[in-house]
Amino acid sequence: DDSLFLWTDDILDMPDGLAEEVLQRSDDPLASDRIAQNIVKPRLDIFRPAEPDGTAVIIAPGGGYRYCVVDKEGYELARFLRDRGTTVYVLFYRLPADGWANGNDVPLADAQRAVRLVRSRAKLGRIDRARIAFAGCSAGGHVATSLMTRFDAGVYDPVDIAEAAPARPDALVAIYPVVSMDPAIAHIGSRDRLIGPNPDDALAALYSPEQNVRKDM
Repeated sequence: DDSLFLWTDDILDMPDGLAEEVLQRSDDPLASDRIAQNIVKPRLDIFRPAEPDGTAVIIAPGGGYRYCVVDKEGYELARFLRDRGTTVYVLFYRLPADGWANGNDVPLADAQRAVRLVRSRAKLGRIDRARIAFAGCSAGGHVATSLMTRFDAGVYDPVDIAEAAPARPDALVAIYPVVSMDPAIAHIGSRDRLIGPNPDDALAALYSPEQNVRKDM
């Protein structure tokens, strides 16, 4: 329907030469399969139902932390849920290997900010502030599980009144998620782009959500 940008331009220190592009990977005109890479304006693309039932879902598509899958892990699921009364936000988050400062935390920062913005605008969108779920596929599943285990991590400086809203989702949907940086079971491409090919044990543990489960998730 429309988009909600997470940050104003003066907040983001964009890497030099980074230009967002969307590529079509499908030859089937009835089955779009696009990817968005070099995300420079992290945002929520909004799918509003005709009659909102009060629930909201933020979806983080996958893509191995190399790109975001637009259709299969974003818009298609969004339309399915929208048609059943849920307000859906597809999150296009910054990618850690694109040259951002504090790159390994930019996906989490965007996820925290997304929840805070949705929650702070809940009344406007006819959403129950206590019924906001976060879903993610593959590397987006790592964004989701990292958010649920590190929802209060200080990975960015507060910017406006929306920061008063809690960033913890009320429900989590992790769909075939990347959930560990343990080299024995990790998706190596996602791990290398997020924390590098040779992280020390402490860094690998911090970015392994399965090692950071907490009682107040």
